[in-house]
Amino acid sequence: MLDAVVGAVIMVVATTSMLYSIEVAERAFDQAGRYPLNFDEKEVMRNAGFNNDDSELFWRDNVLNSPRCWGEEDLCVKK
Repeated sequence: MLDAVVGAVIMVVATTSMLYSIEVAERAFDQAGRYPLNFDEKEVMRNAGFNNDDSELFWRDNVLNSPRCWGEEDLCVKK
């Protein structure tokens, strides 16, 4: 009897952990590429002729406002 209870607890913990890891992975995919420019990326932008304000504007206009998916609109997941 005790073995069954311990087994059930282990199964619940394993299932909960698996579902949480899927949620974390989905969140990571959703946020991929949508982080502020780091120092090296800002340096590349500076070398390309952009000043700090221009590089922030470039990041905001081209990365944050970029489409979340391409192709048929009915296949895109709206968030």
